[in-house]
Amino acid sequence: MRILVTNDDGIDSVGLHVLANAVKHFGDVTVVAPLFECSGAGASIGTLTGNYPVVHRHDVPALDGLDCWSVSGPPALCVMYAQLGAFGKPFDLIVSGINPGQNVGWSVYHSGTIGA
Repeated sequence: MRILVTNDDGIDSVGLHVLANAVKHFGDVTVVAPLFECSGAGASIGTLTGNYPVVHRHDVPALDGLDCWSVSGPPALCVMYAQLGAFGKPFDLIVSGINPGQNVGWSVYHSGTIGA
């Protein structure tokens, strides 16, 4: 099973690393996350910087052995690229998090974690 792991806190987020390491035993994991923190981006698919999105392969020591990428855009854009084939075949499962803050009440509509 192909598993995509993303978040809204960026490729260097500890929560992302914990989540990716937790699910790697269940399938082939690829990490695609924003280059920078994107909390509050909701389901935005723009770049948030006004520039064209840039995709980079990342070497993340905490995710040794996993295929890791960053996108200069919000998590929904990361997922869109992934499901359109930028990182191989579409994914069977997409997981997003782990968020250091809360996603509760009306704030979930603005959450990049949920929006992904």
